[in-house]
Amino acid sequence: MIKGFEEYTYELTEVELLIVDDLIKGLGARIGKDNAITSTKICESLRINPARLRKFINYIRTTNQLAGLCSSKKGYFVAKTIKEIEDYMISLKQRIKSQVDVLNAIENQSVLWGGSGQLSLFE
Repeated sequence: MIKGFEEYTYELTEVELLIVDDLIKGLGARIGKDNAITSTKICESLRINPARLRKFINYIRTTNQLAGLCSSKKGYFVAKTIKEIEDYMISLKQRIKSQVDVLNAIENQSVLWGGSGQLSLFE
């Protein structure tokens, strides 16, 4: 679970794992960026909220249940080409860098409240 987001990031339930199976089947048919499906459509179809969908997607990706599951502004899809995978990896790296930049700034600012200026990355 992620601190401050516990109501959205708790572990998947047995019922949710069944939903994940359906999600994998549906997304598995979305080959290529041009066949992407939006999170809004997925959430409406599965009757889940966007935060929970992100948890499902994270689970699918980190358990390697659907190789090449990517996303873009068009939605979720399974990569058709190596370029689609590489573009997605670049996007991920850019977003991670942006978050690390914010983390570094907030750590520096924490000194104003008596903090040490840094915590362990995985607290």
